[in-house]
Amino acid sequence: MRTHWIKINPSSTSVGLAEISSENDEILQKNHADLDDLHPKKRLEFLASRQLIQQMCEELDIAYMGIQKDEFGKPHLIESGFQISISHSYPMVACAIHPSEPCGIDIESIRPQLLKIRHKFLNTAELKYCGDDLNKLCLHWSAKEALYKIHGRKSLAFSEQLALTKIDSEEVAAQIHSEGETKNYILKFEHFLEYFLVYNV
Repeated sequence: MRTHWIKINPSSTSVGLAEISSENDEILQKNHADLDDLHPKKRLEFLASRQLIQQMCEELDIAYMGIQKDEFGKPHLIESGFQISISHSYPMVACAIHPSEPCGIDIESIRPQLLKIRHKFLNTAELKYCGDDLNKLCLHWSAKEALYKIHGRKSLAFSEQLALTKIDSEEVAAQIHSEGETKNYILKFEHFLEYFLVYNV
């Protein structure tokens, strides 16, 4: 695994980005026979994300005891109040850590398949705004995935309960509508190569 960068912010969201590289795949998988049931790519993503989280914990001076998932599949640091989020888009891996608040991060590749499913994750206004623009579609999809992870529960309708209300050059204002409440969030996004990276700040 090659770490591209780690941005540390002790009082807010710290973010890391890494890439799984073929030359160290074998090293990354060594001594992890317990993961043999996973697809090779999934196994590499699993191991790389844990390695990146561990690197970030070291920089934040957090004791790393491992990661476990709750009943909704949301990852948590063992015996720690710090909140984490993990995303993969092979070969890229992205992770976020916040000292206290739920965080969400998502990395997505810009791909034509988003055109076919846009009606499933965009509301009427968003459909009109995005049109056939793959960059806009990918940003919306990635932002809503990040919101979904912040919420940390199942059964959110992307087109109805998750909304992007304003988009600037590097930030998105967004909302989660759930159980009669509306929560507002600011998401930061980065566009590089064929990817969008989105996370809450």
